[in-house]
Amino acid sequence: MVSQHRSQQPHPILARAEALAGSGRRDEAVLLVRQLAAQRDPDGLFALGRMLWGGGLIAVDPVAARQQFALAAQAGHRAARVLTTNLLASGIAGPRDWPTALTRLASEIAIDPRRKAQIDLLGRMSLTTGGDPEKLREGERLAATPDVLRFAGFCTAAECAYLVEVGGRGYRAAEIRDGRGGTRRDPIRDSDEFTIHWLIEDPVVHAINRRIAAVAGSDTDRGEAMQLLRYRPGQQYRAHYDYNPTLENQRSLTALIYLNHDYKGGETAFVKTGLKVKGRKGDLLLFRNTLPDGAVDPMSEHAGQPIVSGTKFIASRWIHERKFVP
Repeated sequence: MVSQHRSQQPHPILARAEALAGSGRRDEAVLLVRQLAAQRDPDGLFALGRMLWGGGLIAVDPVAARQQFALAAQAGHRAARVLTTNLLASGIAGPRDWPTALTRLASEIAIDPRRKAQIDLLGRMSLTTGGDPEKLREGERLAATPDVLRFAGFCTAAECAYLVEVGGRGYRAAEIRDGRGGTRRDPIRDSDEFTIHWLIEDPVVHAINRRIAAVAGSDTDRGEAMQLLRYRPGQQYRAHYDYNPTLENQRSLTALIYLNHDYKGGETAFVKTGLKVKGRKGDLLLFRNTLPDGAVDPMSEHAGQPIVSGTKFIASRWIHERKFVP
């Protein structure tokens, strides 16, 4: 709930609200934040946006959250400017305006130094005025059951390096929900992960997500947030299905981008067919998890084999049958 507009010290009213929330006085905390936002205080607007986006103290409302971020940006909140540009580029929780997002990037270099790298990378991409790829690479079919395609050189070396850098120091041990409101270490996957969630999905990441959607023949809004995965020696992703029987909107496709290849082991192995893939830097592996009737394809069971030496980095994106809503 705390924002960083003026300094590293939280706004005193927000500090008070945080203390109230921590002591269980949630309604009073929310009231303080709303009152500060009503005064058009940049920190108050941003804090209210974060609350509406993440929930917890109040009901989740991404559309209202985006509106608060935009107001905070207009009031001079630096982080809100960056988030607002990201959301304009992606069209999440509101209108999409790719040209305006690109125009805003240059003015945000002083706020977020990565904006310079983003401008450079976007300048090297062949994109339409709407941010879609002008040309698509042809995929090589590696198997028909399950349907597996490899797109060599899908991302450039610079794009791969950028995605690895985005993860930076943010990688955390892969976890799953424990059914009691908490989390526990994932028993199937012992890699480290970093989710490029929608607020930090910058225009470069969004352009790559649109490229994935284009070769997959899907809409961009069918994809979950991109995940960056890091595997060190001994780490692996044991045999599993990406299909989840508890979902009404099934994960029909999986896209994996290999961000490096200077490691040993770590092949993507389809355990029932014997197919093993070790992509080169920039390659995309796209495979289908479902049969034509929507049922799980039993042949889609796969594993990320243990790393023998070096460190493996990949970007992963699950694509659903319909628009994905968390």
